[in-house]
Amino acid sequence: MVISMRYFTLIALAYMTMSCSATKNIDKRNFELIIQSQDVNRSWPRGFSRPHYVYLGDIYGERNLTEIKQQHEGILSKLWSLLTGNINKEPIALKRPQGIISDKKGMLYISDVSHQGVFAIDTVNGTLKLWKSAGKNTHFNTPIGIALIDDNELLIADAELGYIVRLDVQGKPIGLIKHDSLMRPTGIVFVKEQQLIYVSDTSNDDIKVFNRQGELLRVIGKSINDKLSLNAPTFLAQHPQGLLISDTLSAQVKLIKPNESADALSVIFGKRGMKLGNLTRPKGVASDSAGNVYIIESYFDHLLVFNDKGQFLLPLGGTGYGAGEFYLPSGIWIDDRDRIYIADMMNGRISVFQFLGGNE
Repeated sequence: MVISMRYFTLIALAYMTMSCSATKNIDKRNFELIIQSQDVNRSWPRGFSRPHYVYLGDIYGERNLTEIKQQHEGILSKLWSLLTGNINKEPIALKRPQGIISDKKGMLYISDVSHQGVFAIDTVNGTLKLWKSAGKNTHFNTPIGIALIDDNELLIADAELGYIVRLDVQGKPIGLIKHDSLMRPTGIVFVKEQQLIYVSDTSNDDIKVFNRQGELLRVIGKSINDKLSLNAPTFLAQHPQGLLISDTLSAQVKLIKPNESADALSVIFGKRGMKLGNLTRPKGVASDSAGNVYIIESYFDHLLVFNDKGQFLLPLGGTGYGAGEFYLPSGIWIDDRDRIYIADMMNGRISVFQFLGGNE
């Protein structure tokens, strides 16, 4: 489904109709281009007069941006596109998105393992770029985790290359974070308050902690405390109470309070099982402004929502390719307006939801 601005009014009306008491306002800035769906009334929990979540639409790639881009193009630019044949060029599309992050300038950055690169989507000017260079004579292989430092530097965890690639916001490689002990980096997060970079090393069952200069400071997960042992950690996320770790093969998400002397386990989310709300292969993790914790259950194609005490609240999604459904989802990102972006990997798209507040 192609997303265009003329559908934004319908989406806004759907919000007003569904919940006059919703605590979140819909901010139209930098977001008109990805709001479109024929199923604007899909909301959760089902059957409630006041929903907490609503499905907004999907991002597939360049075709989402056509209308925005045309608004910014001049007559000469359009004529040049017509003369060179670019006007009918097949749009670049996501294939297997893994990680996603956004900034306050309206940029979306998405890692894609099939493209072996990173998408940079400008939601203001309607442009898309695909960055593949990881350094001199080197290309990305398996880019997964993605983080931002001060909105001017990107960190890309490439699992197969075995290191972190530093990019500026024009996509130019500006350095690496490497260490002999770092084998398979997957998840990554930059904690601004600490000025530290946390990287999950899936093969080594631990979390490496680096400073901004790329120096390894310490390792989390090798504690004699069994509660902190890790088994193939993947995605990471910051939480108001600490660091969220998707401990994939343990079928748990762990919230820890890291510091230099000890790493205290705070809360465990989920347990292994086959019931809705249980975990089998947790992947992406994130938290919203209320402290709720979101876990991608990739095996059963759900987004599971927990409160900060570890209590399961509700599921979103389910297996499929329709509105609000997933097929092997991977990463997740929640921006400062509580918009939820999910890397719906095998459907080749980013699905977008809005948290409206509540969840009592």
